[in-house]
Amino acid sequence: MIGLQIFSCPAPGNLKEMLTFLWGFLPAFLSLPNQLVLMARDHVWNLIAKKLTGEATEQELRELEMLLRENPELHYPVQTIMDLWMSDLQFDQQEAHEAFNRHLERMKDLQIDFGPQKEEKSAVKTFRVNKRNFLRAALAAAIITGVFLTGVRLIDSHVPAPPGVTKESEKAVSRISTNNGSKTNLILPDGTKVWLNAGSILTYDSAYGRKIREVSLSGEAFFDVVKNKMKPFIIHASKINIKVLGTEFNVRSYPSDKTTEASLIRGSIEVTFKDKPNKKIILKPNEKIVVDNDHNAGNVLESNRPDNHEKINQVEGVAVKSLTYENKTGAIIETSWVENRLIFQDESFEEIALQLERWYGVSILFKNNRLKENHLTGSFKNETVRQALDALKFTAAFNYEIDNNNNVTIY
Repeated sequence: MIGLQIFSCPAPGNLKEMLTFLWGFLPAFLSLPNQLVLMARDHVWNLIAKKLTGEATEQELRELEMLLRENPELHYPVQTIMDLWMSDLQFDQQEAHEAFNRHLERMKDLQIDFGPQKEEKSAVKTFRVNKRNFLRAALAAAIITGVFLTGVRLIDSHVPAPPGVTKESEKAVSRISTNNGSKTNLILPDGTKVWLNAGSILTYDSAYGRKIREVSLSGEAFFDVVKNKMKPFIIHASKINIKVLGTEFNVRSYPSDKTTEASLIRGSIEVTFKDKPNKKIILKPNEKIVVDNDHNAGNVLESNRPDNHEKINQVEGVAVKSLTYENKTGAIIETSWVENRLIFQDESFEEIALQLERWYGVSILFKNNRLKENHLTGSFKNETVRQALDALKFTAAFNYEIDNNNNVTIY
């Protein structure tokens, strides 16, 4: 059980005041005995404070970016704090009171001790005291687990449920996002592990785990799903829905990509299509499904799964293929990013550029569009973007320039 000492302070009236309130005791929580973040904690949060107030120098911003890259478990709570700071969302006492009660029940399930409760004559004052205790406990649990609880904004901000997620009245929606150039990992309430790649968003609401386990994904994620036959795990991506009971697999569904992919490592998954709900495909281990994001483009997808070739052909713009392996190491290319390796094999420069943008947090522009059609192979882990581009130049004739804003021009 987690015990928290309670301090006195005024109740926040909006999200910015709430952030100020949270900020005062955040370093104390980061020094809890669990020691999840092995670094100079106060220095990190000082850098974040400077960034939020616009006082950080370029050197400090680069240092903060490096620290977040080296400690991905910090990225989500930091991003959430920044989102709160930038938000102008208001809430009234009644809405906050109802939201608090819902979160309080979830916190009790975690066996978190809120400390002695101070009695107040006024009902509103009583809520304020309890709410302060709850906010401290919620933040402590968030840091200990590495993920904020359902209702990531600490109050129900009435965010509409994402497409494909069942919406009951008003639900608190948890939104986990990563910027280009960074990755993170988290554990969902049922114990399912998720690795979230750069430029991705994962959302789920407070109904998660009641009857089914349902999430929405934009971007790329690797899932290690806890087995539960009574509560299937469902992922809603842009073009497909994926249903599993317990397995390991990768989903790539970036809006800017030409295809959506699901790659199966262990177990089995059922894939259905949003524009063809009566069609479904069952994947076996070591297989992936590739869906054309633009059927009207006339792209031809070829399957290499003989036993199901006829069935696949009945679904236009869909192919089932074997997973691809790097020739030198035997690593699975589709999931290599989870091990911090960027691998591509015989892919177009245009597709590789999108991966480089997300991997390094840069913007790439082609001055010569014919270069986009070049097919390249490469494998990178600790290389900088300059080192990666220099390596690619050995197999393709091109030059590049990088400005101070990380804009890359290829010509």
